[in-house]
Amino acid sequence: MSESTGERSLGKLLVRAIVGFLISVSVFASYSLVTTEGLTVAVIADVVVTLYVSAIVFYGVFWEAIDSRRFRVALYFGVVLWGGERFLSGDDSVLTVALLLGGMGMVIRELYFKD
Repeated sequence: MSESTGERSLGKLLVRAIVGFLISVSVFASYSLVTTEGLTVAVIADVVVTLYVSAIVFYGVFWEAIDSRRFRVALYFGVVLWGGERFLSGDDSVLTVALLLGGMGMVIRELYFKD
């Protein structure tokens, strides 16, 4: 059975409300981090990556661009930024390497290989 238009719009509204809430939590956490830790390089890098990924998710959900190539490349680049931020802050764990290499692989795949 197919969904009615009202159910789909209610689902979209619910997803947008949840995403809006999570983005506001991210912004508040970034503000809180800056006020408690000060403006150090590690804090600035963390805040920039957090706000970048939040902005990309906002763009994807509110402009309905999740299926676009531009969104995927930007999101995968956010994964690379996240791994880079972790590496520069001194974390050289397996997760950091996976974020860096996996993110770069996804960006390369999306940019250079056609489906």
